[in-house]
Amino acid sequence: MQTEGQTKRLLERVIMLASSSKGTTATATLRGTDGGNTRFAVNEITSSSDVELLTLSVNVGYGKRSATATTNQLDDRSIDDVVARASRMARLAPENPEAMPPLDKQKYITVKGARDGKTVELSPSERAKAAFSVISAGDAAKVQIAGYYEHASKMSAIASSEGLWAFHAWSSCGLSCTARTKDATGSGWANAASNRAADIDAAAVAKVAVDKAVSSAKARRLEPGRYTVILEPAAVANLTSELAAQLGARSADEGRSFFSKPGGGTRVGETLFPNTITLRTDPTDTTLAASPFDGEGVPLKPTRWIDKGKLTALTYGRYWAKKQGVAPTGSPDGWVLEGGKATREELIKGVKRGVLITRFWYIRSLDPQTILLTGLTRDGTFLIENGAIVAPVMNFRFNESPVHMLTRADAMTPTVVTRGMRAPALRTHDFNLASISEAV
Repeated sequence: MQTEGQTKRLLERVIMLASSSKGTTATATLRGTDGGNTRFAVNEITSSSDVELLTLSVNVGYGKRSATATTNQLDDRSIDDVVARASRMARLAPENPEAMPPLDKQKYITVKGARDGKTVELSPSERAKAAFSVISAGDAAKVQIAGYYEHASKMSAIASSEGLWAFHAWSSCGLSCTARTKDATGSGWANAASNRAADIDAAAVAKVAVDKAVSSAKARRLEPGRYTVILEPAAVANLTSELAAQLGARSADEGRSFFSKPGGGTRVGETLFPNTITLRTDPTDTTLAASPFDGEGVPLKPTRWIDKGKLTALTYGRYWAKKQGVAPTGSPDGWVLEGGKATREELIKGVKRGVLITRFWYIRSLDPQTILLTGLTRDGTFLIENGAIVAPVMNFRFNESPVHMLTRADAMTPTVVTRGMRAPALRTHDFNLASISEAV
């Protein structure tokens, strides 16, 4: 893995080459991964790999014209070639009326403890030990189990002809596994992620997946309709990430968003959710592998987008921020939907008749202005009656908005890291399970 000093010297050379012509601007980005992964399927390890990747991207600009070329080779000839390719394409590119010049020198917040040495140095045998822990749980329960365990040291750096320099290094580690009964009628899933391998309890992850597979077997049919639902953290993250993606100021200003105010403007300052709902980003949360800057080098800072139910901020790219006369927010990193103090068992106990959902997939947008989504449940869907799980049920297609999910939520657990963010499990009501899916 490139050190910060090596990376800075490399990118300074690239910038010097790319911006040597008068009136030329340049931005160079280097991203690297050095780690390993172990895959397992049908209760045995299928592959173990060490991976080292470096990608250099060079953007050359001539006024409103610009182009980007990339390479994964860092020898002198390859660097000369990638700069030449970007320059040639930039001269041929059409003018972009929204093009912005490269950023100059910026100031970034300090992220402490992002890179964990023990995680970076995990050996193939240590990965295998974690994988065998999962496989053993599958063997004991007589279910088939498959999954993926990975760890890495990562870095990202950006330099520009205007004096920008940004560098961040971190570690990451993750385990996900899916268990299925041998008669293919039951399926369960679980995952864990952090920047520290010590935070990943492989046996605990496997137990959740295996228990769900066994208990979801031979699911019965439940009529579609609107139900009280318990959404586990992965399901909450699935929908909340779709809401977060709609927080752009431009679409709101242009009247294309749920966050647009009828008649013009945005809904910033309005209370749109209960006071229990806070959605924020924290680039200093090392467990989320967040960064103190975005892909353009815009500084990121802890921000509350929805604070105790009130919409307090929207995201601004550099062009739209300049047009509106505000500071750009960059593309936020490190999303957190704050949770509550309830336990999973307490959420279930408060349901007279409802459905517990593990997670969603095949999520698609139906209406951006209401953030109405459709998708399918998977890997464990269960009927709740009188405060207890009583039976597995067949999967559903849902038609629902994360706005309604949060508006109707009345209880939440503490958060966990899942699907790239921190999210709680929550209980919400009148959730539209529109039709049955035959898939397991």
